[in-house]
Amino acid sequence: QCSQKSMPPRHWESIMGVTGKKIPMEEAGPSVESCKLMHVLDLGMVGFAEDVEDIAGGSAKELGIETKLNQIIELWQELAFAFSNFKNRGPVILAAKELGEIMEALEDSQMQLGSMAGNRYSAPFRGLVQEWIVNLSTVSDMVEQWISVQNLWIYMEAVFSSGDIAKQLPQEAKRFSGIDKNFMKITQKAFETPNCVQCCCGNDLMKTLLPHLTEQLELCQKSLTGYLETKRNSFPRFYFCSDGVLLEILSQGSDPHAIVQHLQNVFDSLAAVTFDKQKKYTAVTMVANDKEEVPFSNPMNLGGNVEDYLGEIVTQMQETLHDICRDCGAECDTMSCEDNVARFPAQVGILCIQFAWTNDLEDALRRARQDKASMSASNKKSLAVLNELIGMTVLDKWDKLQRTNIETLITIQVHQKDVTEELVKKKIKDPGDFEWLKQARLYWRTERDTTVISICDVDFDYQHEYLGCKERLVVTPLTDRCYVTLSQAIGMFLGGAPAGPAGTGKTETTKD
Repeated sequence: QCSQKSMPPRHWESIMGVTGKKIPMEEAGPSVESCKLMHVLDLGMVGFAEDVEDIAGGSAKELGIETKLNQIIELWQELAFAFSNFKNRGPVILAAKELGEIMEALEDSQMQLGSMAGNRYSAPFRGLVQEWIVNLSTVSDMVEQWISVQNLWIYMEAVFSSGDIAKQLPQEAKRFSGIDKNFMKITQKAFETPNCVQCCCGNDLMKTLLPHLTEQLELCQKSLTGYLETKRNSFPRFYFCSDGVLLEILSQGSDPHAIVQHLQNVFDSLAAVTFDKQKKYTAVTMVANDKEEVPFSNPMNLGGNVEDYLGEIVTQMQETLHDICRDCGAECDTMSCEDNVARFPAQVGILCIQFAWTNDLEDALRRARQDKASMSASNKKSLAVLNELIGMTVLDKWDKLQRTNIETLITIQVHQKDVTEELVKKKIKDPGDFEWLKQARLYWRTERDTTVISICDVDFDYQHEYLGCKERLVVTPLTDRCYVTLSQAIGMFLGGAPAGPAGTGKTETTKD
C-alpha cells in the first residue's frame, strides 16, 4: 500500500509522525536511491499497522479526488463562450448550442465539487475546492443574469428599432439607447476574453453592469406594459394578443399592408383586406380564412394610429354585413336558394333560410286555428326548400366555397324541416306555445333595422361579426337544449359550461 503512486510526501510525513522516526525523503517522497529497506524497517510501521493502513488507504481516495478536481479545472480552462450574429449588429448573442453545453457542464461540475466539499478525504484540497465552488457559482449567477438581460434586450431592440413606438415613448427610447451601448460594451469585453471563468470572475465591468442593465430593462418593460394597456383600452380586441404580437403590430402600425398578416389575431375569421390598385391605402374587400371575399359597403382609407384604423375596419365590417342582412331580410321570403348562394356571403345565406323559415312557420301558427292546412303547407314548403338545396348539389356550376355553403344550408334546413314536422305531429297551433318558443328563431326587425335572434324569452341582437364560410354541426335535440340553457344563462348575465364526454360537440355547439 505504501508503494502506491497515491502516497505523496505529506502521507509519509504522517506515517513518520505516527511512528516517531524519520526516513530519508526527496521532494516527491522516498526514492530507491536514498531510502533503503533498512530505513523502512527502522520506521517500525508493523507496530502501527492500523494507523499506517488508514493513511495509505486514505491516500488512494485523496488521489481520486485530486484527479477529478484537476479534470474540472482543465475543463473550465478550455470552456469558452461562443457568439452568434444578431441582425446587422454582429456577433453579440450567446450561441444557443454552446451555451447549452456550458450550462450542462456547469451543473455537472458544481455537483461534483459539492460532493468533494463534503468528503473528509478532500481536506488537503479544501481551499482549491472552495475557490472553484465560488468561481463556478459566480459563472452560474453571471450567465443567468446575462441570459435574462440578453432576452430582454432582444425583445426591446425589436420594439425600439422601429420608429413608431420610439416616437410615442421618447423617454424609454432614450433609456434603451443607454442600455444598448452598455450591453454592447459587455459583449465586446466577453468577445475579447471568451473563457467562461475569466470572463465572469475577472470582469468587473460585467459584475457591475449586468445588475444595472436588468434594473433599467425592467423599468423599460414596465413602461411598455403601461403603454400596451392604454392601447388595449382604446382597442379592446388587442386583449386577444400576447405582448409580443401586440408590440409587433404597434411597431408596424404606420404601414397598413404590414398589419394585414396580424388581422387573424384580432378577428375571428377576417384574415386579410385587399387594397385599391390606385389608392394603395384604401381597403376595398375583406377576405376570410377560407378565401371568401366580401366587398366593403364603403371602402376606407387606412391611416393614423393602428388602433384607430383597426377600429374603423371593425365598424366597416359590421356595417357591410348589416347592409347585406338588410337586403336579405327584405328578399328572403321570395328568393330561391340558387339566388341566395350566388348573391350572399355564406353566413348571410344561412340567415336567409332561417328568416324565411321563421316568418313562414310563425305565420302558419297564427293562421292554424282558422286554416287547418296552414301547418301542413308550411311543412311541405320546408321539404321543398330542402329538396331544392339537395338538387343544387348535383350542378357543376358551384365552386368549392359555394359547395361548402350549400352543404351547411342543407344541415340547417334538415333541422328546420324536423322542427316543422314535430310541431305538425304535436298539433301546435299557437305561436306562443313553448314548443315553438324554445327554437332558435331569427327575425329581421324592420322597425329596429337589425337582426334579432330569439330563444324562449331572450332576444339577442345580431353582432354582424364576419365569419366567412363556416361548416356547421348537425343540430340535434341535445343541441337545442344547450341553446336554450346557454341563452337563458346569458340573458340573466350568467355563464354556462357544457359538460360531457370528449368529441360530443360541446365546443362547436358553443361556437354555433
